[in-house]
Amino acid sequence: MSAIALTWPAAPGGGPSAFLCDEFLAPREKWPRGPIEPACVDIAARLDRALEDETIRLPDLALCFEETARLASLLGRPIDARRLYLASIGELTRSFHRNGDLTALALALRAVIGLGRIECALGHDDEALFLFEKLAALPLGGSLEAGPLVVTPARWVEISAFAPLLGPKLAAEAITGAIETLIAGARYDVALAVARVRDRNDSPSLDAFRREATATALCRMGLFGEALVFLASAIAREPLPTRPIFEQKRAETLAASGQLDAARARSSFVVEALEDRFRAFPASLDDLALAARALRLLAMLGQVPAAFSVRAFELAGLLGDVPLEAELALRVVASDAPRAMRERAANVAVSLVGHHAPSFAALRDRLCSIAG
Repeated sequence: MSAIALTWPAAPGGGPSAFLCDEFLAPREKWPRGPIEPACVDIAARLDRALEDETIRLPDLALCFEETARLASLLGRPIDARRLYLASIGELTRSFHRNGDLTALALALRAVIGLGRIECALGHDDEALFLFEKLAALPLGGSLEAGPLVVTPARWVEISAFAPLLGPKLAAEAITGAIETLIAGARYDVALAVARVRDRNDSPSLDAFRREATATALCRMGLFGEALVFLASAIAREPLPTRPIFEQKRAETLAASGQLDAARARSSFVVEALEDRFRAFPASLDDLALAARALRLLAMLGQVPAAFSVRAFELAGLLGDVPLEAELALRVVASDAPRAMRERAANVAVSLVGHHAPSFAALRDRLCSIAG
């Protein structure tokens, strides 16, 4: 894995679009993306325990599949990730047919979300959108087929009665997955239409995601004026904890529209807000993702705040998120931080380039063999 692969993706090409980034910052469930080889060893040990104890086998087994698929994605092996999600869906479906435990179907539907995201990563947009559409339609009386998994409306009634929180969660993740797929496929007009269709039952995080997607689509369509008007309104209504996300989006929009001084001022404001947050609360992965985005833009504008870069880099190391630590290390190297700190950050960045996982292949093959 190269250092470039470990950074947040930048927009393709040069010109105004280089200031834009399509990664979403709205709060979502995140896990530290730690070193891959130790993670493989840990998953293998948990897999041993899951296979020994029938009472916890299904949830633990499903988690082993899911975490290994995430590692495959980090290693740049989306085909392996797809294979693991398909194997998980197959094994969980067969388990349901053997013993009738609805836990297996609930877990299999979670795996379908992961499969949809991998189809998007592979550029299979239509396949991804099909899965997300079917998942979102289940609470509305729809049905779904994904390999051996078949969920009819009658079966969904059983599943939702067994796991009442599953429906809203699946629907929310399907909507976010569909919008991300549309934006990744440059279908910005459709993404804009989907993002604007709000539901009164949307959670605050999904509502924030929709607003962020609206701004992203407007920017990608070159409608910077409309995006700035929309963001000004969104920022005024946004709760204080998530307001810096939209301030950063506004900074990127300003930069793309040629207002570089204003963009620098907005991103600097985001940095100041995060500095205050880091003094008052433990840093979260959401905070550090936002820090990386603000520093990315400020670096492009020729201004990298050294002290903040060092602080964010150190916090990413404490949380154990390798991609964020790698990107923030590069920001420290490019700053005017003390030489010793820049050398340390450079050493960390270099150490993360050769990210090998010799036991990954054996773990992948073992999981796939379990699924037959």
